[in-house]
Amino acid sequence: MIVNESVLSLGISLIALFFAGLLAAKVNQSLTAVFIVVGMILQNFFPVTIITEFIATLGIIFMLFMFGLEFSVGNLFHNQRKIFTTGIYDLFFNFPIGLLLGWILGYDLMQSLLLGGILYVTSSVIVAKSIIDLKRSANPETEYILNILIFEDMFIALFLAFFVGILNYGHIDTKGTIIVLLKTSAFFLFFIVLAKTSKKFIDKIVDIEHTELFVILILSIIVLSAGAASKIGLSEAIGAFLAGLLLSETKQRHRISEAIKPFQQFSTAIFFVAFGMSIDYKHVTNLIPIGIFIFVISSFSKVFGGYFIGKRYHLSRKAGLRLGFSLIPRGEFSIILAGTIAMNPNLPFPLKSLTGVYVLLSAILGSIIMKESDWFVKWFIERKEGETKQISDRSETSLPK
Repeated sequence: MIVNESVLSLGISLIALFFAGLLAAKVNQSLTAVFIVVGMILQNFFPVTIITEFIATLGIIFMLFMFGLEFSVGNLFHNQRKIFTTGIYDLFFNFPIGLLLGWILGYDLMQSLLLGGILYVTSSVIVAKSIIDLKRSANPETEYILNILIFEDMFIALFLAFFVGILNYGHIDTKGTIIVLLKTSAFFLFFIVLAKTSKKFIDKIVDIEHTELFVILILSIIVLSAGAASKIGLSEAIGAFLAGLLLSETKQRHRISEAIKPFQQFSTAIFFVAFGMSIDYKHVTNLIPIGIFIFVISSFSKVFGGYFIGKRYHLSRKAGLRLGFSLIPRGEFSIILAGTIAMNPNLPFPLKSLTGVYVLLSAILGSIIMKESDWFVKWFIERKEGETKQISDRSETSLPK
């Protein structure tokens, strides 16, 4: 009976997602934000079921696997200097903002660190899709946007592994931190070395013509890697990410992507719905002003940081500002951080609900700002030029004749 009810609620969720997705496509809006809203509405009709929770967990695993698959260990090493420097600048400008806001909101160190990660990481999905839709792939700032996104995704993958490891260890101290860092580093190093040294062997293993057996093999690699990560006290998502990184070096990379994409899209949508269903309505209204406040602060830091990176790499003022505006949307990783880690429900400002409000604002408004960034850039440059002209005119009039 429970299973039947779970299947029915899943069916209702999927049809609601379909119609909401159609509406989102018509207004060119982020599906992430729409799916969260669907979840918030559906919680009034039925709770999150076991089946929904299981599929949502798979959603995180498949999402991280697809992120890993998009990387290439070879390309990472080839472009490591530029990726590292742009990423460090972005991290320096944006991660401390979350720590500071966490302290202001009354969170402890672990909760403030988590908020730092939530506010720091840009949505790769929203930004990459917007770049394609707006035909900005050839723009001078796009290379730097992609480098920053690569660094952010890698950093958050490590951060998630470290954070879950600390939580599993029980408390944060010098010994625990060293143990978790060693464990995380060893796990990452194992997969990276395997990807570099066993490329031909892995290619031979996954070179299977039979489609069903091919899909089963890839799914087994993903799930076993996720399970291995969980077994040593890390996040399942990290195991899946590293499985993607491992298979990204194979000749079957595109075939793997096409085979897994339907599983990923389906389960990820359910993950966003489940997250929306977990947001407590009682807190949302009270959290909107705080959500707007942290959105404004974190957006300003992204724009300023992007503009700085643009100047550092000799981009034009226009390209530098577009770079900054393109980093505003938050989405999948912010939700993963808030949704996969159980936090104290008695916080002064519940972190999961606050993240929901923040992601909704940044996904919707961030997409609009990115789309209209040329208008914002033009307004800003004209304003700056006007101020410069006024200063110049005042200087000239003050000179003795």
